[in-house]
Amino acid sequence: MNEPSTGKDAFEPTCPFCRSSDVERESAFGSEISKAQYYCHNCQTMFERLKYDGKRPDTGR
Repeated sequence: MNEPSTGKDAFEPTCPFCRSSDVERESAFGSEISKAQYYCHNCQTMFERLKYDGKRPDTGR
């Protein structure tokens, strides 16, 4: 079974339009509380990315 990558690179955002890693977080919250807004310096586009730290949330079960 393949385990998800836990390295730092797995959580660094890249632009979904041009695949550039030259991005900057604009806002901690996007259109939903579970998303953050980023700005791509390469193609000058705003995009949102889900916040996910790779850990499973505790559901109390």
